[in-house]
Amino acid sequence: MAPWLPFRAVKTVLEEVSKRREAGKNAPACLGAMNFGRRTDEAESKRIIARALELGVRHFDTANAYVDGASERIVGEALAGKREEVVLATKCGFGRVDGKPEGLSRERLFAAIDESLKRLGTDYVDVYYLHVPDHATPIEETLDAVLELIDKKKILAWGISNYAAWQVLEMIRPARAGLPKPAIAQHLYNVLIRELDVEWFSFARKYEVHTTVYNPLAGGLLAGKHLRDGSTQKGSRFDKNKLYQGRYFTDAMFDRVDALADVAKAEGMSVLELSYAWLAGAPGVDSILLGPGSVQQLDEGLQACRRGLSPEVRGIVDALHRAWMGTDAHYVR
Repeated sequence: MAPWLPFRAVKTVLEEVSKRREAGKNAPACLGAMNFGRRTDEAESKRIIARALELGVRHFDTANAYVDGASERIVGEALAGKREEVVLATKCGFGRVDGKPEGLSRERLFAAIDESLKRLGTDYVDVYYLHVPDHATPIEETLDAVLELIDKKKILAWGISNYAAWQVLEMIRPARAGLPKPAIAQHLYNVLIRELDVEWFSFARKYEVHTTVYNPLAGGLLAGKHLRDGSTQKGSRFDKNKLYQGRYFTDAMFDRVDALADVAKAEGMSVLELSYAWLAGAPGVDSILLGPGSVQQLDEGLQACRRGLSPEVRGIVDALHRAWMGTDAHYVR
């Protein structure tokens, strides 16, 4: 099946991003809506979206699992009348249905996309992500369902989130008539957690999969919002969130933030600015998912992403990372 015309338009957007990166320009930002309707109330969420459009952001990301669908509804209402101006992405597979993991069965994908489209107020999404691997459903069933959704013109392109490179390769290698490979991948990556360096980035370049990264500020740890004693700001991503606390609330992580603070201070920057600037210039990063809780945070994030970082400072940050890891075995690859 020849790709539907709008799919080529999505592909063009991603290719233009890649050209920007090859030309040495910083990675562009896309707006993430994970906390719209929870940490950020509806009114401020819509102001953030309006401000993002004003500042040139055209890629908007949400998921059916975010705030039980409220995030999708808010994004859809805020983008009403501007649908053709943006790349709109949502996800399936991370939520729960009847108390059980949602999964990625054909039945669930078909139901979930219709639910998402209704909340978003549109008849298609530009990118539909498989949010997390579903080990209980054969991947063939999931991919066949994705192809059907493309044929039905409910999705233009598809992507993956939180999958290993070998898992994505298993999706690409089988000869699946008419199914394009995943156009985009969304992964955790920031100046503190850099597992993508080891294998993912080289894989993504070889197989031409666009990489957008989330958690650029480590849930706010790199914004200086949290203290070593484990106290959290009410309503923050760490507030009553064992996942984030387990991921970042360790002495080792706080030691790293302190070291980065010294580098940032020497450059006349905040840790937030250093973290965004470093990430925006990271070679494997094609775009950055910002998750601001206010218009002010959006402005600060976009400004920092557009700020340059000298090779010398980047080298200092990279040297710190090698020291934290205790070794650097990239030579074996």
